[in-house]
Amino acid sequence: MAGIRLFELLPAHPIVTVGSVVRLLNTTKPTATKAVSGLMEAGILVEITGRRRDRSYSYQAYIDLLRAGTEPV
Repeated sequence: MAGIRLFELLPAHPIVTVGSVVRLLNTTKPTATKAVSGLMEAGILVEITGRRRDRSYSYQAYIDLLRAGTEPV
């Protein structure tokens, strides 16, 4: 259920960390980590930092949709 709640909040917060998910969902770190992992497995979130700790995740499809048509010609 936390994954669904997180997915619903992603348009307003397209880049998240586990810490920000803890605050957004008012939940524990293990629950937030599981929500992020589930959305990564589903291909919704993408890890964007390349680090082992303090990772950030992007709702890249949504960001790409927002950027569509805004590229300079």
